[in-house]
Amino acid sequence: MPQDRLKSWESILKSRRMYSDWHRNALPNWCYMTDGDWFEQRFKSGILTTVAYIETIGVPAPSIRNSDIDYPIWSSKESLCVEIEKKMHIPSYVVWCNEDCTKFLVKSPLRGDRREMTSQQYIIFLKNL
Repeated sequence: MPQDRLKSWESILKSRRMYSDWHRNALPNWCYMTDGDWFEQRFKSGILTTVAYIETIGVPAPSIRNSDIDYPIWSSKESLCVEIEKKMHIPSYVVWCNEDCTKFLVKSPLRGDRREMTSQQYIIFLKNL
């Protein structure tokens, strides 16, 4: 079973890479493409509803305190976060996390507020969206 999941992820990553390479080579540089990460969803009155957009950045350092400075978000992804928040009327966040997902830095590109969280705090944050 875990091997099947691995093959599935490999297939997804391969198709993403194939499309990205094709887009980059086939179109002029003013046709800009940005991939997005995650839409957090909940069932509300039986309807699957998007409650937030989350752009994730993994960092190798054990501390995430200055991750937003040491590993800044690309301007294209930041503008995507802001556009999604304004057009979809849902919050958007950039989330930096360490490799074992025990520390998180959560920042709102539109509002600029940022918070460091433990894994448990981040779980509560997500549940409350």
